[in-house]
Amino acid sequence: MVLIHNPFGFNPLEIHEEDSGKRVGRRIREIRTTRGWTQAELGEWVGLSADRVQKYENGIRKPKSDMLREFAKALGVETLALTDPIIDSYLGVVYALFAMEKQFDLRILEEDGQIHFVFGDGVSGDLNNLLKEWSKRYARAEKDLKSASTEEQRERILKDYKIWEWTFPECVISYNEDDVTKKKKELQKKIDNLQKELSKLDGDDQ
Repeated sequence: MVLIHNPFGFNPLEIHEEDSGKRVGRRIREIRTTRGWTQAELGEWVGLSADRVQKYENGIRKPKSDMLREFAKALGVETLALTDPIIDSYLGVVYALFAMEKQFDLRILEEDGQIHFVFGDGVSGDLNNLLKEWSKRYARAEKDLKSASTEEQRERILKDYKIWEWTFPECVISYNEDDVTKKKKELQKKIDNLQKELSKLDGDDQ
């Protein structure tokens, strides 16, 4: 897998902030239309004109907390259903998963009493490729922790793992480069050993 620094070609944080109002507006519109209401009808419930509701739905204006609660109350939904995912609570995590279900084809499965999540077919696609990189690095950290003999080693392993997470996906480049370098050295060693065996056989034939 090949990744470059900031593979998205832009600063995701800046885009996230710029589009925040549009995302909230899309959620308001989706729930309103599912209810079968017009913008004017929703406006009556929250004390706004249809034009003002339209501005919120188009992301021209972003509702503040009080107005967001009014929209949620009028629409008969949790406020979390209108906001960007907030994951510092169990309920927030569930709503974040709901958002991923819609955007990334997240599916929830239960096998032998355990809950599993799968994106799409669980194999193909950019998101699954990124998750595979995480899975490999996680397994590496788990293995290193099991073999660590001192608390200092454990702390270093955990620190390296956290830095890997904080610098993702840039960290994948160096990790993959190190992995390739290691494989090249192993192959070169095998080639050298085979070359020695071949030279020995050639000597025996003379």
